Amino acid sequence: MSLTIYGKLIDENYSRMLIEKNDLPLSEVLLLDRVQKSLPIERADAKRLRQQGLIEGRYPRLYVSAEIAKATRTGAEYIKHRAFDKQYYKDLVLAYLKQHGEAGPSELQRLLMDKLTDMDNDKQRRGKVRNLMQEMSKKERSIQNIGGRGDQAKWVLVSPQKGEG
Repeated sequence: MSLTIYGKLIDENYSRMLIEKNDLPLSEVLLLDRVQKSLPIERADAKRLRQQGLIEGRYPRLYVSAEIAKATRTGAEYIKHRAFDKQYYKDLVLAYLKQHGEAGPSELQRLLMDKLTDMDNDKQRRGKVRNLMQEMSKKERSIQNIGGRGDQAKWVLVSPQKGEG
């Protein structure tokens, strides 16, 4: 079996696995190959692949779905791209504060940065950590800032009020 597409590089082994495992049309195999390589695809193509459960992520930062990752033995890459449930990050912060009493922004960055999706850059990940702290303090009131703003912040657990758990 041989396929030549001029001007395009495809991962032959990846494409072969997709065709054998999922019985996909060649056009979709080529699109998934682009997604796997973090190359852009059209919005309409992304919508079609998403409806079929073949890709995940927010356009344009897409990645192949768990089903495709399993079929192509790229599960490790899938986990790196997929973000964990927000509650996972919150639980990490709560466990850290329970253990250490307080944490500054740099400590929380070290705790969470490598656990956030590889699809985001460092600035986006720092923003997500900052937003998570704000949500936990303002909406949930599970933590509070007893320091200042920015690098001066010190996050601690909120003590349960009398009559609460």
